Amino acid sequence: MGCGASVMNRDGGDGNTASAPQPKKEAAEGESFGSDLKSFLIKIIKEPEYAKSLPDHLAATEDPTNQVEKMLKMLMSIVDMVKDTTTPKHDIPEFLVGCLVAFLYHLTMKPAAPEKQVELQSLQDTGYHVDAKWADAVYDKEEVEDPKAALVVSMAAEPTPKTLKVEDVAYFRAASKLGQPAVAVVADRERELILVIVRGTANMKDVLTDLAGAAREWEGGYAHESVSLGARKVFDEIKEYVLNLKAQNPSFAVRCVGHSLGGGTAGCLSILMHHDEEFAARIYGGVPMPGKKSKGSYMITAVGFGSAACINKELVEEAHPYCTTIVHDADLVPRLCTDNISDFIVLADNLVDTFKLVADDMRMLMKGTKPEGYDFRKVLGMLKKAASDPGGLLKDLLDEKMDKAEDAVDAAAASNEKRLYAPGRLMFLSKPEKGNGPYTISKGSMASETSKMLLKGSMFKDHSCGGYVKVCCLGRLPPPPAA
Repeated sequence: MGCGASVMNRDGGDGNTASAPQPKKEAAEGESFGSDLKSFLIKIIKEPEYAKSLPDHLAATEDPTNQVEKMLKMLMSIVDMVKDTTTPKHDIPEFLVGCLVAFLYHLTMKPAAPEKQVELQSLQDTGYHVDAKWADAVYDKEEVEDPKAALVVSMAAEPTPKTLKVEDVAYFRAASKLGQPAVAVVADRERELILVIVRGTANMKDVLTDLAGAAREWEGGYAHESVSLGARKVFDEIKEYVLNLKAQNPSFAVRCVGHSLGGGTAGCLSILMHHDEEFAARIYGGVPMPGKKSKGSYMITAVGFGSAACINKELVEEAHPYCTTIVHDADLVPRLCTDNISDFIVLADNLVDTFKLVADDMRMLMKGTKPEGYDFRKVLGMLKKAASDPGGLLKDLLDEKMDKAEDAVDAAAASNEKRLYAPGRLMFLSKPEKGNGPYTISKGSMASETSKMLLKGSMFKDHSCGGYVKVCCLGRLPPPPAA
């Protein structure tokens, strides 16, 4: 997937600013979203009828600028995609309230990160920072006169400029076909790699449609239907270009690279390449493939940035030694699959009843009266907070009642061999607690807590390929430009 200009700018912003309820202009993105979110919930407490009108309002607003409305509208599209397997038990107005509470719950959660930390140099020793640039460079080349030359120019830009010749681009179909993402085949002579670089779909609507697909049997496990089919088409398309480059450069290895749906496709490509005995034999050139019975280096690898969740745990474990997915903090795409959507529906449904209990108490506190069963001393502090920060008090009250809703999700998320994950092992880029300091980088398994869906205000911005490039090359995101 690549989010085009209609969805995301090159630095990862979505091109929209929040409106009513209006956030403070100087507020940071997360603070803005959180402020809007609390304002919505307080309005529902004060005006219970407002929740009933919310579905019609969302349906009538084609392109909402308010971030909370945008997320609700997006979520309803996703929920509609899994209606045959999981439907909300509450009616839509109440379910939307549950979604708002779930957003509030996710707002202050940090994505689960693996414990094993690595240095930025370790990431760069693998060349992943250069691969991030390649993944970004294949975007926005559909309309240019000479896509291959434009690709060379993109790679020469900061950060980490790389010089190559146009003739090293063996193949480049810059525009996607139906079910067949754009792809380039390049000889990276400095690193002795034959790169297969896959781009994804061009806008977020297509992405959501593609990613909420069903799992099907594939290569000894289960895989996302459209991603795996796309990978097969791309493999058939580029196979001879890769083998020709290999014949000309016998020492070169093959690496599949991509961002988002392109990253998921790249991971599936690396599995297909290993499973194709004739292709693998020509790439490995008689050298035994590493595995349980032999040691050595993998000649076919893959790396994806924000890769789509597209293969089941069995295939994730198979690909673990030669395929890596890099995830930028709250990035939604590596966590978006039908099972995670179903888990969120269960959570939101259970939070409807939680909110009803808390809303009654909030109404009394906002009127300056003591709810039944509350300790009088505690109520004095609550009354003060109800006047100065009602949204903060609402979150405090909800936090006290979250355990039951979480238990319901855990019970619903029973063992499922078809649950999909992003391919291979995980390298996780965790934002600093404050400011624009260096990131914490850690590694582990994609089939872990990190893959749980987390809906946060930054989940689209974190998916920006430009953001992946900056963090992988610089170890941090540069501060935003001065106003």
